[in-house]
This record gives sequence, C-alpha cells and structure tokens, in this order.
Amino acid sequence: MSDQNKPASSPADSSRTRGTGGTREEGTTLEGGGPVRRWLGRYQVVLWTTGILVAISTLLRITLLLIFADPSGLSVMQLAEVFWVGLRFDLLVALVFQLPQVLHMTTTGNARIAGRMSRIQVHVGLFLTFAFALFISVSEYFFFEEFDSRFNYIAFEYLVYPTEVAANIQQSYPLWPVLGGISVASLLLYLALRKLTRRSLPAPLPWRRRYAMLGLTLVAIGGLWMTTGRKSVEITNNRVVNQVAYNGLWTFVENAWTSRFDYENYYPTIDPAEALQRVKERVFAATDKPTGEGLNRVVTSPRPRKDYNVVLVLEESLGSDFIGVLGDGRGLSPNFDRVSQRGILFDRFFATGNRTARALEATLTALPPIPTESILKRDHSERVTSLARILADRDYRRLFVYGGRGLFDGMRSFMLNNGFEHFVEQSDFDNPEFTTAWGVSDEAIFDRALIEFDKLHDGGKPFFATVLTVSNHQPYTYPEGRIDLDPQERRRDNAVKYADYALGRFLDQAQSHAFYDNTVFVVLGDHGARVYGAQMFPLKSYRVPVLMILPGGEAAGTRCSTLASTLDIAPTIMGLLGGAYESVFFGRDALNLPAEQGYALMQHNHDLALLENDNTVTMLRLSDEPVQYKVDPKTFVMDQGTVDPDRRDDAISFFQLANYLYYNDAYFPSAAPQTPRVAEASEH
Repeated sequence: MSDQNKPASSPADSSRTRGTGGTREEGTTLEGGGPVRRWLGRYQVVLWTTGILVAISTLLRITLLLIFADPSGLSVMQLAEVFWVGLRFDLLVALVFQLPQVLHMTTTGNARIAGRMSRIQVHVGLFLTFAFALFISVSEYFFFEEFDSRFNYIAFEYLVYPTEVAANIQQSYPLWPVLGGISVASLLLYLALRKLTRRSLPAPLPWRRRYAMLGLTLVAIGGLWMTTGRKSVEITNNRVVNQVAYNGLWTFVENAWTSRFDYENYYPTIDPAEALQRVKERVFAATDKPTGEGLNRVVTSPRPRKDYNVVLVLEESLGSDFIGVLGDGRGLSPNFDRVSQRGILFDRFFATGNRTARALEATLTALPPIPTESILKRDHSERVTSLARILADRDYRRLFVYGGRGLFDGMRSFMLNNGFEHFVEQSDFDNPEFTTAWGVSDEAIFDRALIEFDKLHDGGKPFFATVLTVSNHQPYTYPEGRIDLDPQERRRDNAVKYADYALGRFLDQAQSHAFYDNTVFVVLGDHGARVYGAQMFPLKSYRVPVLMILPGGEAAGTRCSTLASTLDIAPTIMGLLGGAYESVFFGRDALNLPAEQGYALMQHNHDLALLENDNTVTMLRLSDEPVQYKVDPKTFVMDQGTVDPDRRDDAISFFQLANYLYYNDAYFPSAAPQTPRVAEASEH
C-alpha cells in the first residue's frame, strides 16, 4: 500500500474501520463529528483559520470606516458593497496566505502528517499566521491614520530604508506594548484552534480528496483574482471610503508589483508628435527660441542677468494649511508670516506629489512626475537636466545640505550625479545636540548651512544651495525650550511651530552675513503634511506655501496668485536671475506668466492630474479611462463632469512626453533624439 493510502500508525492500527469517504482511525475527533467535518478532516484547520483571518480584516474595516471615513453619507447599498467587495479581497488574501499550509496538508501522506516535524510546521505556522495578520492590521491602522489610505507605494518604498523607518516607528508609537498585545492575542487564537488541530490532523484522508481540496483552493483563488481588483473599489466618490473596501496586503503587493512600469502600457496615449506639440504650446513662451528636437530651447528672461546666490529651502511637510498668512488661525507660523513681508508670497502653488523625493525632482529638474516612484531612485537618473547643472554653466558653486542620511531615497547619488559638487549629510555633523529618526534638528541644519554659505561666499563665486529640513515629521520631537509647546507631546502642530521657529531664526541670522545682500532665498513646503479628505484626488493636501525673498527688498510684501506647481520653481528662479539659458524644463516662470495660463501637474499614487486655472482637474488613472472634475477652490469638493477631449489630451501629453524623454536619456539640453515614437501608442 502506498504512503498516501496508509493511515497514521497508532496503537489502534489493528482496529481500523471504514468510514464515509475513506479510511479513518477510531478515537479521533471525527468519530462523533458530522459528515462535513469527517469529509474535511485536517482541512478544518484551514477553514477555521481562514474564517478568523477574514474576521480580523472585517473588524479592521469597520474600525477604519467609523474612525476615518464618514459612513453617514453612504446608502445601504453602498455600505453593503463596501463590505461585499472587502470580503472578496479578504478571502483572496487569506487563501493565498493559507496556500503553503494547504500544500503541506495535501502533499504530506497519512503516515507522516502527524509526525513530529509535520506537527511543528502546522502549529508554528498557525501561530505565525495569526501574529502576522494582527501585526499587519495594527500597522494598517497607523498607516491609515497618517495617509488616509491602505498600504500604498509609500509603504513599499519605506521597507528599503529600515534604519529610518524602524527608528521612526520606535519613537512614534508604543512599539513594545503593541507587540506584546499582538503576541498575547496571537497565542489566544492559536490556543483556540490547538485542540482542533491536534485531533483533526491525524485523521487519514485519501489522496484524491486531498488533491481535490488543493484544487478547490486554487479555483477559489483564481476566481477571486479574476473578479476582484482596482475597479471593484470604485463604489463611491469618497476616496477614503473606497480605500476602506481594499485589503492592505493586496494593495501592498499591487504597489510593489507596479512600482516601476512603462507609462505606455498602463495609461492612455496619443500620437507622440501631437503630444510634443501640445506640450510646446503650453510650455514655450513667445520669447523662447527652439534649438533642436523635443523641448530644447533658449529661454530669455525680461530681467538683465544678475548672478545672485540662490538658497532653496525645502521645509518638510509644510503644507499651506499651517500658514497663518494663507488662512490658518492656530498661530503655528508666526515667523513665516513675519518674514513673508520681506518678499513675494505665492499663494496658489501645488506640490507635484506627497513625498520629499517628488519635491526634489520637481524643484530641481522641472520634470512632471512619472507614476509611482520618483526618478531619484530609478535608472536613467545619472543624466538629467537640473537647476544645479544650469547654474554650473554660469560658474556657480553647488551645495546640498541635508540632516539625514544621503542614502535615503537615493538623494546623495542623484544630487552628485546631476550638478551638485558637495553633499552634507548626517554623518558630517559632529556631535549634534539633538537628532530624530530622520536626522539632526532643523536648527543644526541651518547653522551648518550658514557656515557653508560663508565659505562659499569667501571663495568669490556665486553659489546655489539646497537645504532640506527634517524636523516636521513623525515622531514630531525637537529640542526643548525653543517654543512654548512641550516636545514630549509629540504632536504635529508642535513640530510645525518648531520648524517655523528654526526657519525664522535662520532667515534672521542670515541678515548679518556678508552673502545676504546678494542672495535670493526661496522657501517652500516640500509637500503637504498628510494626505487626507474624501476627494478622489486630495488636492487640498497638495497646496504648499512658496516665498521668494529678493536682494534689496525688491517686491517685498507682494503676492502672486498665479496657479503653478513645484515644476515652476527652477524656471522662476532662472527668471529672477535674468539673462538667457538653454532649457528642456517643463516648468515656466510663474512671475512672467499670464494668470489665465496657470496650471499644476500632480501625482497621487497611481493617479495623475492636471489642474487648470478655471479649477478643472483632469485625472489619468491606471488602466482606466480619464475622468474630469470641477473643483470648489475653497472647499476642494470635486464634482465629476464630462471629459473635455482637449484637456484630456493635454494631460496625457505632459506625462507621456515626460516618460519618453526621461527613459530615452533625452531630458537634457541638446540631447533630444528625433521626434519621439511610442511603441504601439493607442487612442485613449
């Protein structure tokens, strides 16, 4: 008799009996069980575990819906659909996660299934399954609290940098109590199934039935996989509610799978020559002189050339919602409000993305955001046009100052490969007074920057410096005694006020330095503090303050309300410096642009957006049809309307051309090849 057909050895071998569906041993739990339990045998463990996993996911979904979404606006049918779609996602993930256990129970013969190693594998797997499911659920709760989203590509990208992320988690959350609670809950769930596992595991099952169970599992996975996906969660116009319907493990794997992909295979495209022409009509000014293919041109500013120093300060997570002069009443930005009277305040600027890497690529390269991952970490990033490269042609010295590790997001390698000469990072700070998971405090960053600026000034050449702060980020800690708020509270508002204090201190101290009178200061939020709100594209979270302080107090106390995005920072700086320069920038000089021609390009996860001056936003979605909304400029409520073909094709043109130029190493002056060709371009 083959191993598959032998019952497990036991003292009762001599008293084997026949039962429904095949052999079994007397004295097992199946003896008094019903026909279903006898038929399932060892697979009862899989069934019960799957049910518990789905129950955990459902409990999480209810929690997210009640705390972060507003279910009061949902109809009964919509609410039912949220849970129906969620159930399918949860079942799919639970079955995939159970597949190794199913394979073990299927391929292990009756004589070995109750052996010591087999039992250890099943019992340990059971405990680890519950521990993992509970850990993921708790992690998802905290992630949703920060991003109003299930795990997305940010969660995937963070895994690449365990040093910062692990330290951030430990400093931001009660890690050990949470892990202890998860361990206890996992043990209790394991103990609840331990007796069932011990009794049902030895029960022999014929090999045909075992492989039938494997087949049923695979069929169920395949069926759910084919019928459950991104389209399934388009239940309401409330983005947060739709996110609740997802399963976090599913979204994590999807974002990991699509973190780098070809634009042309997932988004609508148009004829490449038409795309190029449409972008030119939007980007080229009347005074621009084309110098070759693509976007190559000579841009001439209406101002005479002045080789001012340029200091570009990107403030971590400083959204417009925190700024008093932009409407906030909490008093969190007294210093920004005060120094804004020294320069030009831009009140209608939008970030291109919701991560620092996106701000860096936008402000320094003026390239529209390619879906998902920033170019800082992609291949082909060694030869990209940048503000640093252009200023190098004017014999500027170029410096980047950062308080964290240059390894993070590939910052150091990208900057040094694309025009910067010197990169200051955390390891260059000797015995800093205060650090967080993300680096040294903003004060230390600015103090070091002033030292470096003095050295550059003494060298006799103009300089361009980019300063990136880190303090306004979880765990929201900062040195004591700087502001009238307790750092031990670890609140975002407190960190904002500290960041504002450090910025004001820096700009005040800079006035006493010799370089100040010949320097353009540009201060902006790298992105909003967090992504929130029910809108399908969270525009409100993307609005950031921008302040430009010019030498001699020029234009002090003025405002610019032209709609723009951080793509326009570098061209606007070049406009202030005057003269002419060779460019392939997608951005434009916001100070020399008719207000009606303003627009902003943005990316949120897989969604791409073009916001125009009349408050119309056109969205391109992964493997789906474009959609268009009218946006209330005060509330940011979005009402869906009919898609205008011209606006749709303009939106497509920006992102399609950006992807082409970047991946063909053509985003560089005089480097563009002949008219781009997009493989198998399709009409929408």
